[in-house]
Amino acid sequence: MKQLLFVVSLFSICTFTAQDSLLIQQQFYGRQETAMKILGGWSAINLVTSPFLKTSAIESWPHFHQMNFNWNLVNAGIAGLGYVGIQKRKEKYWSLSSIEKERNKLRKTLGINMGLDVCYILVGAILKNRAGKMSSDDQARNIGFGNSLILQGGFLLVFDGLFVFRMKN
Repeated sequence: MKQLLFVVSLFSICTFTAQDSLLIQQQFYGRQETAMKILGGWSAINLVTSPFLKTSAIESWPHFHQMNFNWNLVNAGIAGLGYVGIQKRKEKYWSLSSIEKERNKLRKTLGINMGLDVCYILVGAILKNRAGKMSSDDQARNIGFGNSLILQGGFLLVFDGLFVFRMKN
């Protein structure tokens, strides 16, 4: 009887551990999928609206929306390739240690991305600051591009920050 109880207990522990590790794997890749969907949605909104909003009485707006459109072509590519990569990786063999390695790699990548996001914001601010010393065409271009870099860099900084926060939980 004790042996039967031991075997049942051992089987139960193994089953619960397997379910926990499966849940960890599903959450890890699920959060990445959600992040790529959000990035793809942001890109789609910018890609659809920027051509229509390009015309405006404000001289810098065509440049702003041109930069937004181009920036979000890249974002859409990143989101699409990221989503496909996640689908491939989650089908491969995995273990808790391999997921932890991937999580650490993802945290480092997001940390680098956040540094780049701050750089985008700073470059946007520099472009806007330098605009005052230029001709009106160059001024409008620098203001538009600068505002776009600040917006996109700000979005990506918040996006990456929230993604890092979700990876900790």
